[in-house]
This record gives sequence, structure tokens and C-alpha cells, in this order.
Amino acid sequence: MRYLAVILVAFLMSGCVSKLADNEGEKTLDYSMANSKKIEIKNSETSKTFVIITYLNPINHELVTQESEKFIVGTYKASGDSSFEKVTLSGFQVNGSDENITVEPLHKDFPLLKLVPTANTWTNYVLVQAPKTDEIKMEISFENDPLQRVSVKFQKDF
Repeated sequence: MRYLAVILVAFLMSGCVSKLADNEGEKTLDYSMANSKKIEIKNSETSKTFVIITYLNPINHELVTQESEKFIVGTYKASGDSSFEKVTLSGFQVNGSDENITVEPLHKDFPLLKLVPTANTWTNYVLVQAPKTDEIKMEISFENDPLQRVSVKFQKDF
């Protein structure tokens, strides 16, 4: 009977330990989900542009370095006919400034895309980087195809 109790306790403890080990990846995705915003821009009755922005700096992961402010911006245009058109965003600004902003297109296998909870194959992604700032509130803005300025606000965790 004692052996059965010891085996049962060991079995229960090994189950809990393995769950804790897997939890780190889930925490990273939870943080990235909490630091993501989705924008829906209506182009016409049958066409919408979807923009998903993830602020990477609050995510504690070895792929995220802290020398600059980093955002992954994903876009696709759904036109109602089961096709996805490429969307061009331009005029990126972070906290109202376009100084030293870099915008780099990302290929589908880019390592940082693993941190984006909604990464998929039909979305086009860019990495937007801005100089590091001590500002707590972060605002990223851009212009979409019909030249509308769209902005999204994030807040740093301190």
C-alpha cells in the first residue's frame, strides 16, 4: 500500500513539473498578446485592411534586445473574394517623430515572428524600430494606402 502511495505522489509531482516547464512559452505568448493591438480599416463595403501591431520591448525573451523600441506590424487586405492583397503602410512615426525610424520587411521564417501570437502566412510583416526612449506611453502611427493616418498607443511596463 505504501508503495502505491509513493508511486501516486511521484506521478502527480512529475505531471506538475512538466506543466511548469511548458508554461514559459505560454507566458511569452500571453505577454505578446497583451502587447498587441488589432486595427480594422474599412476600405469599401467588401474590402477591409487588417493591421496587427505587437510592441516587443515588454516581452522578456532572448530574441528581444532593448537597444531600440521594436514593433512588428502585420497587414493584409481582405476583399471578400477569398483573396488577400498586399498592403503598403508608410510614414511610420513613434511618439510623433519619424527620426531614425527603420522599417524592415520580414520573411515568413523570421525568428521574432514566433513571438507574435497571430502570425500567419497571408499577412505581410515589417519590423519597425525607433530610438530607445524613457517615455512610458508609446504611440506608433502610420499612413495606409488611402493616406489615412492611423495611430495606436501602448504603455511600457515599469
